Amino acid sequence: MASRTTASKAEDPIEADTDAAGTETDVEFDVTRELTGDNLIKDYVIASVAASIVPVAFFDIAAVVAIQLRMIQKLSNLYGKPFSERLGRKVIYALAGGVLGYGAGYVVAASATKMIPGIGWMVGMVSLPVVAGGSTYAVGRSIMKHYEEGGTLMDFNASKMREFYKEQFEKGKDLARKAKDKVKGEAKEVAEEAAS
Repeated sequence: MASRTTASKAEDPIEADTDAAGTETDVEFDVTRELTGDNLIKDYVIASVAASIVPVAFFDIAAVVAIQLRMIQKLSNLYGKPFSERLGRKVIYALAGGVLGYGAGYVVAASATKMIPGIGWMVGMVSLPVVAGGSTYAVGRSIMKHYEEGGTLMDFNASKMREFYKEQFEKGKDLARKAKDKVKGEAKEVAEEAAS
């Protein structure tokens, strides 16, 4: 008799519609959350590019790390996951330090060139914004992927995420180049308005 009751419930069209609607709502929520996360990451890529353009050596690195931490905090809120600044920093350093072929030494050197009078700032401007933006994009996408799989910052495993991070870093560099051009264009407009 129990199986007959179960069978009649499964055939009940009202019951079936409720299940379908519940699933549809979940899918809509997931899509909305993913799109929100993507837009959030893009905003922080632009912020990272802008911060890395600042002509003050080493300030740029600290600013980009702070921007990435804020992005992780916002993504944590979006996914309902606990956030810790200490764990966020560990994730950033583990991903970026372990994946970038030229490592943190390159980023520090690129930032340090800004101290060279005259051309130093221009040399730092060539590649640092692209690396900062690409790294920000890759960190954000890695965190989103980990959260979507049910993880938290506590169980984040950078070595398992390295290949994904590398792929996202390359995509992020393209986005960062576009952001860099946009930021430079806006800065030029502001300078022209100030000069007139």
